[in-house]
Amino acid sequence: MVISRKDNEPHPIDVYVGGRMRLRRIQLGLSQGALASKIGVSFQAVQKYESGDIRISASRLYDVSQRIPGLLLRGLSRRDGGEEPGGRNRARK
Repeated sequence: MVISRKDNEPHPIDVYVGGRMRLRRIQLGLSQGALASKIGVSFQAVQKYESGDIRISASRLYDVSQRIPGLLLRGLSRRDGGEEPGGRNRARK
């Protein structure tokens, strides 16, 4: 299944990752500014990560996960129907 979207819309995976980041930030009682200081970016970047407006690179995501305890991205590799994000089916026969 290919996810159709407009060019100006954030990718569903970016929205998912940002949402998990926001949820964990709130659970820890951190403001966007406090999180930004911990991970070395501006609070505007945190806002955009959380909304999915900008993508968080794999290396930045790793750095964030080292600084925010419990930031797990469960379900990222497989979604409904056994497909990977982006629509690639993992099941091969």
